[in-house]
Amino acid sequence: MDMSINAHQKQGPTRTAWVWFEGSTALKEGQGVCYNWDYTGVGATLADGRRFNRVELPSTANAQHFAGVTVRPYSAHTGGQLIEIYLPGSVCNVYAKANCTIGVGLLTFDVTSGYEGYFRYEGLDGEGSCIPFQTVDRSDTAGLVFAKLCEGPPSGGVEVVQLVDNTAWVAMVGGTTLIVGLACSTGSPTEEVLDGTIEGLRKKVEVITTAVTTHEAALDIENNDGITLAGGALASCALGAVGDQVVLKWSGGVWRNMASVGVTES
Repeated sequence: MDMSINAHQKQGPTRTAWVWFEGSTALKEGQGVCYNWDYTGVGATLADGRRFNRVELPSTANAQHFAGVTVRPYSAHTGGQLIEIYLPGSVCNVYAKANCTIGVGLLTFDVTSGYEGYFRYEGLDGEGSCIPFQTVDRSDTAGLVFAKLCEGPPSGGVEVVQLVDNTAWVAMVGGTTLIVGLACSTGSPTEEVLDGTIEGLRKKVEVITTAVTTHEAALDIENNDGITLAGGALASCALGAVGDQVVLKWSGGVWRNMASVGVTES
């Protein structure tokens, strides 16, 4: 596909595709969408190209299959509509709610309710993340930010989870789960990391905004590779301070500890 300068010199190099948006909601320019990879219009047992030419708003179910961002805004349309998207690798506008500095950091598409397809937080690198190439503060009011859409393995998107005291919390398979802490008076909020579904799948968990105090957030990793922070089996770890994080990779049927900051074994 031609990505040379064959239009206005201020236009970034892009790759585009026309896809069918299945939703009825309006779309912002630069809002992320994901493929309906498990579309079963003719049944799951048959080949069907519509699984990768039909898109939906991002969710925990489709976050591993980022398609791209909308080229322009689209009004709400009952029954869906044909839309044009910029594909990974493009240099274009994204719809962001973050304070951006040119060439610094990553922004990853969100699956959290009310922010589907927005770029608010940093997740994992790869498809679904972008590098901002404009210095602009969109943290108060969401708006357009010029950026380069990353290529590579799926980032898996970002979700934000508010913890509840002494209550199990749920994290999507793969991608980045950002947890907002609280003072836990009775016990640790606990989550069991679900097994990966694809070799090489990555999972990141990080505490943001508010620390988890008194009792830390527990992360149970049932299928692990036996290599941990201190050399034992990382069957469980705890996160408390803002910035505490762990990155895992599903390989050979187990989760492998790739990196961690501030995490303690539990």
